[in-house]
Amino acid sequence: MQDQPRSYIDVRRELALDLVHATEAAALAAARLLGRGDEERIHEAAGDAMRRMLDDSGLTGTVVLGTRNDPILPPGTLVGGGEPRLDFGLFPVEGAGQVARGYSNAVSIVAAVDPGGFVQLPAVWYAEKIVAGPAARGAVDLDDTIADNLRRIAFARDARVQDLTVAVLDRPRHQELIAEVAAAGARIMTLEEGDIAGAVMAAMPGSGIDAAVGIGGLHATLVAACAVRCLGGAMQARLWPRNDEERELLGEAASRVYGVTDLVTATEVAVAVTGVTGGPLLPGVAFGSGYAESSSLLMSSRQATVRRMTTRHHTAVASG
Repeated sequence: MQDQPRSYIDVRRELALDLVHATEAAALAAARLLGRGDEERIHEAAGDAMRRMLDDSGLTGTVVLGTRNDPILPPGTLVGGGEPRLDFGLFPVEGAGQVARGYSNAVSIVAAVDPGGFVQLPAVWYAEKIVAGPAARGAVDLDDTIADNLRRIAFARDARVQDLTVAVLDRPRHQELIAEVAAAGARIMTLEEGDIAGAVMAAMPGSGIDAAVGIGGLHATLVAACAVRCLGGAMQARLWPRNDEERELLGEAASRVYGVTDLVTATEVAVAVTGVTGGPLLPGVAFGSGYAESSSLLMSSRQATVRRMTTRHHTAVASG
């Protein structure tokens, strides 16, 4: 009987160390355009830089999750030229609008799993979710009220609800949700963009964010689930139909609640995140004389590690 081929994640010591080169390249390219108002150009620059780095990395895979209208790396794109293959979830820049306007909290992110490692779901745009840190595992329940969820999260952290900070995207659809969080007594951090970054902060102890709630893009929710999985955090999600067509498409699946391991079924998950403009999660790219400096998070489910990395990239060679 022939031995079965082992996956890339099985045989490599730390896949996230390969992925971070792609997020660093995208972050540097996007950060060069900070505050210039050209969101489309930022998307293209970050996507092009990430694709070049992935192609040169020796990794091979398919973009399964990402920005649907990305001109460089839309879902379905094949990257790299080696073996074996991976499934990628990637956002060359999450928060291109933030970068264009010179605002904070934009990041670049890549997640990689073995083929088929992301759950197959109906093609809807949105999902509602709740995310919290490792202490709150077993304490979150999308079928319950936000007030009861926050009480259980606070109890798990030996804190008061008034001490919690909850991240919510600033969207009209969240007005009622924000009012419920406020009525429960928790503090609120509204995010203009950064659905994935908000979930990562909620799952990471010591970030200053204790929970992330609300309705966001389905692809972003699944990529966020990769990071939550690596961080050992708590997460539940449910598909959220926008209209009657999507409600009909979902059928009975509309009421199903997914846990983090339902969303990311792979045994092995690797994630790299690099800050672009800086925020509570990560510092942004800083440029100096002949160099740029980036800050990243590297996460691995197999290694059970979360690494913080600061990298100095030499952009010019001084003459003698």
